[in-house]
Amino acid sequence: MIAAAISTAAAAHVFARASTLCRADARRLWGVSLCVPIMLTDAGTLEAIANRPVAGSKQDGNMFRLTLAAGTQIATAPFSYAGVRWAQIPIPMYGDSEIQAVTLMHESFHVVQPKLGFNGDADNGSIAGDAYLDTQSGRVWLRGELHALRVALQKNGQARKQALQDALTMRLYRHSLNSRTADVERRLDVLEGLAESTGIDAGLAPARRIPYALRDIAFVEAQPSYARSFAYATGPAYSELLDAAQPNWRRAIAPASDIAVTAARAYGLNAGVPSAAQAQAVIARYGGKEIEAQEAARVVRIAALDRKYKRELVVGPTLTLPMTGFHITFNPRDIETLDPYGSVYHTLRVSAPWGSIAVSGGDALISKDFRTLAVAAPRGGSGSRVQGDGWTLRLAHGYALVANPRRRGSYQLSRP
Repeated sequence: MIAAAISTAAAAHVFARASTLCRADARRLWGVSLCVPIMLTDAGTLEAIANRPVAGSKQDGNMFRLTLAAGTQIATAPFSYAGVRWAQIPIPMYGDSEIQAVTLMHESFHVVQPKLGFNGDADNGSIAGDAYLDTQSGRVWLRGELHALRVALQKNGQARKQALQDALTMRLYRHSLNSRTADVERRLDVLEGLAESTGIDAGLAPARRIPYALRDIAFVEAQPSYARSFAYATGPAYSELLDAAQPNWRRAIAPASDIAVTAARAYGLNAGVPSAAQAQAVIARYGGKEIEAQEAARVVRIAALDRKYKRELVVGPTLTLPMTGFHITFNPRDIETLDPYGSVYHTLRVSAPWGSIAVSGGDALISKDFRTLAVAAPRGGSGSRVQGDGWTLRLAHGYALVANPRRRGSYQLSRP
């Protein structure tokens, strides 16, 4: 008999809340139902409880219990199981009541994204994020945009339009400094920004939506990396502004859409690229000098961190794993760029034919081309379970670690 690691009462509460929220939406936002398959999971036991029948489950009232296979990724993210796309929610849920409501509808939207044509979750470029947003100039101009969006959300009429125009000016100037950033930002605003804004609009009462978008801006601005986290602020901000000007805007959004440009059109604003002088005049109104000073100081701190990561993950003894046939879950707000090598993840789980690796509070480097994952060389464990600083590797049957003949003290996989 499957032990009840997840209490029936706790699961029933989550499922009832999700049902109440999605039924209240009644296809209002996207024309599709947000009442989706949801599976609550326990990371310690791999036990799960679903809101609908699933192969191998045992019925518990109107819920269904099962034990997931070893190596299953446990994360707040969509995943496929038994041929069904589920919203996976680890339990107990993180955060206060508002965060939980937004999370439920955010993840529900991820389930229906493919139906709407938004399939960016399979795009490695979107997974890695925008490395330019972790450079000094990228961060300065993004923070300027966020400051202007914060003002726009709190104003009305001409004051709102002016602040939105200023946000767009700083966004477009940032894009003019790096030819690649516009497309990566656009894709992530569609992938994660729309999910977060859906979470807000379907999860909260109208009076709480702008305050929550402001909360997202504050949270993101405080993060150590903006490479992927930015969309959790920009997506909701532009979405709330669009809701006020053009309530049915979502029905016209396509995978190639730019949410910021859509907002500019809704407010009749200029979306032309500004000159450097024009951009500098705008950011000065939003604390530009203070932002620039803070980011200059950050450059010094990050240089020291980069030296540490390079010693640990590039130059020193490492364990290198191939990223072939992989599935990945991670904290998108906990990634740092390490040029020119790739991105450093501190909260991560990757499963592949060779097994799975979980990183929690450690450092893992995924190469820029997404072909390899490296962690500092192991310090303990044997057989199928190996550990290092902040990471645990579980090897599939037949796989083992062997010395890397090209790098002293390093390891690589031996395949069956």
